[in-house]
Amino acid sequence: MSHSANGMRASVIIPSYESEATVRATLQSLRGQTLRDFETILIDSGHSGEVAQIAGQFQEVVYHRSRRKLLPHEARNVGAGMAHSDVLVFTDPDVVMAPDWLEKLMAAYLSTPGPVAGAVASLQKDWLETGTHLAKFDLWLPGGKPRSVSVAASVNFLCSRLLLEQAGGFDGHEMIGDTLLSWDLTRLGHTVQFAPDAIVYHDHRSSLIQLVEERFVRGADFGRLRAERGKWNSQRTFVVLVASILPLRLLKLMLRAFVCSWRAGCTFDCLRTIPIVAVGHAAWLAGENKEYWRRLQSFRTQHEAKRKCAW
Repeated sequence: MSHSANGMRASVIIPSYESEATVRATLQSLRGQTLRDFETILIDSGHSGEVAQIAGQFQEVVYHRSRRKLLPHEARNVGAGMAHSDVLVFTDPDVVMAPDWLEKLMAAYLSTPGPVAGAVASLQKDWLETGTHLAKFDLWLPGGKPRSVSVAASVNFLCSRLLLEQAGGFDGHEMIGDTLLSWDLTRLGHTVQFAPDAIVYHDHRSSLIQLVEERFVRGADFGRLRAERGKWNSQRTFVVLVASILPLRLLKLMLRAFVCSWRAGCTFDCLRTIPIVAVGHAAWLAGENKEYWRRLQSFRTQHEAKRKCAW
């Protein structure tokens, strides 16, 4: 077992809400890390006491119970405030870490100090779970060379306390707070580096209907915040809406999934799960389109109100 390089100690922060079915495996895999000098902080805002009982079996875990339900990124902010380290590592309670996960993540951080996104593989290999994974995490599949990515997924993300504070922390009110944080870090001039060998394995337990619902809602969040932050006018909103309704963007997303799968050495997985991947991306685009249409309707309402006032 190795200790953290240069004496740096990491704080691993995990949000939890009714995660009793998976969190034990997560904590167990943290016990098996080759890098040992780190603390684990578990922020629980669930109603039952089962997660607390599980956490109690891991004496090394710093457990915090919130009196109210916290959205995941809000819980991450709470954990960051409790952390003793200036190196913050964020993950989820439904993953299993490779034994050298944290060691690889820290090595990537020490080589190019800045935000680091790690790789995400699927714990299951069944048809639905594999397709679900590719529809959600194709950008962060293991494999290939270290490189920069536009967005980090908070399931496997390292960020220094200083950078997190400079960016204003996670937006705790949004479910895509990791995307927003990535945008903020980019705006501040920081590049998110991808460590393809720092791997966590995601435990997928959703049905096809749940995948569609989740992708639709996240796509709507993305479309709303993308347009709001970019201060899109009606013309740009209309152009993106048309491109999203036509198969252009869907084809682009499917091509991205294929390229990422090829680089990760799982091209066959992508080919055999094309229907699931396509449904997931289509649901995301449908959510975006709903928000773009709503924005256009808002522009129209404002225009009509101004015209009435002119009369």
